[in-house]
Amino acid sequence: VDVFGQNSLHYAKLSENTGIQNLLSSQLSQDVDTKSPTKVKQHDQGSKLSSERSGTPKKRKAPPPPISPIQLNDLSSPHSSTSTPMTGKGQAFFADQVCKEEFSSLHRDNKDGLSDSTTGADSLLDVSSEADQQDLLLLMQAKIASLTLHNKELQDKLQERTPKEGDSAVESYSTQTEFEQTVDRQNEFLAQELKPTLNATQTQEKLTSPRAVKMTYLQEDLKDVQRKLENSEAKRRHLEAQAQSRIPETDHLNSPDISENGSDLNLKFQETQNRYEEAGKDALNVQRQKKLSPVSSESEETSSDLSMLKVTYAEIETLKQELKKALEESERQKEKVRELQQKFEDREQNAASKLSVEECEEMKNSYCSVIENINQEKALLIERYKEGQEEIKRLQDKLTNQTQLESSAEAGEMKDVMHRMVDELNRQLSELSQLYKEAQTELEDYRKKKTLDDIALDYIPREEHEKLMEVTNSLKYKAENDLSEMKSQYTKVLHEAEELKQLLDTQKQNSVPITEHRQVISALRNTIKEMEEEINELKKQLNNKESELRNLEKELLEEKAVINEAMVPKATYEKLQSSLEGEVSVLSSKLKDVIREKENVSLDALKLRNEILHLKEAKEGMHTLLEAKERELTDLQQKYHQVQEALLEMKNSAKLEEDKDKKINEMSKEISKLKEALNSLSQLSYSTSAPKRQSQQLEVLQQQVKQLQNQLTETKKQHQEIVSVYRMHLLYAVQGQMDEDVQKVLKQILSMCKSQSQKK
Repeated sequence: VDVFGQNSLHYAKLSENTGIQNLLSSQLSQDVDTKSPTKVKQHDQGSKLSSERSGTPKKRKAPPPPISPIQLNDLSSPHSSTSTPMTGKGQAFFADQVCKEEFSSLHRDNKDGLSDSTTGADSLLDVSSEADQQDLLLLMQAKIASLTLHNKELQDKLQERTPKEGDSAVESYSTQTEFEQTVDRQNEFLAQELKPTLNATQTQEKLTSPRAVKMTYLQEDLKDVQRKLENSEAKRRHLEAQAQSRIPETDHLNSPDISENGSDLNLKFQETQNRYEEAGKDALNVQRQKKLSPVSSESEETSSDLSMLKVTYAEIETLKQELKKALEESERQKEKVRELQQKFEDREQNAASKLSVEECEEMKNSYCSVIENINQEKALLIERYKEGQEEIKRLQDKLTNQTQLESSAEAGEMKDVMHRMVDELNRQLSELSQLYKEAQTELEDYRKKKTLDDIALDYIPREEHEKLMEVTNSLKYKAENDLSEMKSQYTKVLHEAEELKQLLDTQKQNSVPITEHRQVISALRNTIKEMEEEINELKKQLNNKESELRNLEKELLEEKAVINEAMVPKATYEKLQSSLEGEVSVLSSKLKDVIREKENVSLDALKLRNEILHLKEAKEGMHTLLEAKERELTDLQQKYHQVQEALLEMKNSAKLEEDKDKKINEMSKEISKLKEALNSLSQLSYSTSAPKRQSQQLEVLQQQVKQLQNQLTETKKQHQEIVSVYRMHLLYAVQGQMDEDVQKVLKQILSMCKSQSQKK
């Protein structure tokens, strides 16, 4: 059953060929005989195999192989797959001449199968009738089945020989797997070549629904691309696992000559493989173009569509060239990694255990940098690949949306182009097989020349090998994680591409006609011209502003020069700063003394209150006479507090000082009155000692008030001097001549003034 769910009987009925229908019905009714199959059985098995392979590419389980003359020769050949044993030290001998002859015979058979498949493709393109096309399709399917069976036999024989041949067969195994990958790709390409012919027969007989058929074609192409990507990823993982399992065996064969030869062979093989893939992609593009184009059309539409196709193919070619360059860059990075590994091994062999920690760190850093470069190159390649895939999808959408109609003459030209492409593919295939044979012969000659003594010199210590394995495993896990992330991103990009397709369809439906578009463009051009004129005017204004700005800058420089001339020298500034600091320290000490004296006065006042209370207690009998005196004492105390407040206010203004002087005079008068009252009280017989004490305390208070007045006058003078100095410094600060030390001093003065105000 193929991708569309149809079997070979369905296609035979569509072809209306009674001979093929009878053969297929008889084939299905009879049992399959594997020993002597007829040609029709081979065709049926080949068709079933190719249909299963196109439907489920992940599971490549082939039916029992049809015995062709080539296979009979292979089975009857008496060659044995013996190989030389391994020595005790782990040094491998190469396979004998019989194994080499058998290996070359298998490759010759494979090449014959490939050439038969290509000749079948040529013959398929030349046939015109539908019945002949069906016959040739069956032939091609049978040949593809035989080729896949050949490939499986080669893989089985190589897997049987690899444990016997040992380390010497590792590089040949890798080249063989690469060659098998190319054969698988060619088989896939041939299967894809067969699809358009089948689709062509279906479209000729089912003209009622061409759009549905095109949609199914496109869906199947997308599914094939996704399956190919999954298959390539699975193959890559399988090859990485095999390479890692064979790293311990191949570590002692890492001599510079062998590695260089193997890398050269791999590079040659990859170049030929890339050429083959490009040719296959070109052929597929031509076939898709042919598949999507119906037969009748108008001349003007076909010419415009062909020009669009040429442009799109040119874009695809540029993308291919960019991919090639990116692959070459990645190969260069790989070569750098190999060179670094070789240098690392040489240093280990020369210096043994004498390597320093710094050298090891340098080597690690170089490895890390190279690995990061490789990861970056890999990310760039994947991005370019995604861009290429999106571009291809976009072009396919354009081709499906455009109703291209070609004439019969152009169809003939396309057929000629197809023939040329197939010839070119055949030629490239022959070149590829020739290059592969040359590379294999060179590798075998080199291995014959290589002696066991040279191989023994290339051993690495086991500990170093384990370290390298740990590093490679960690890098592998990182790469796998990156790959899983990239897969998720790829799925997201596919969803976005579908959404963009829908948006593109809606935009095409809502697109503007060409006449309106031209009118809009002309209007925009006029506006652009107007804007350019405005821009020119603005440029002129900007030039004028720039000239004005230059003049202003010159004036500013002149002003700066004048200011610099008017500035004070640093020596004088430092002297003034030191003098100011001394004055500030003196003033701070004086302020501390004043604060202490204030505290003493307050303590004395408290003592006076306590003594007055004691007097009240002693003179309980004299309440009537002393009440008036006590009231006067309370008034004196209030006046004393008022005097203290007046003293504090005298620091703020000179007017308050005069008021305070008047109040002090009044206080002195009242004190004299108090003295007289106390003298009159002293005449009493029972209280003689207490008034004397009060008079003494009042005299002490008067002396303290006079001292405080003197101190206030001195502090005022000092304060005025400080204010003058402070104003001078402020002027210097405004002119930009203040240093950090002066700023600190000024801050200290401000903090002291604030503390004094808080204490008040």
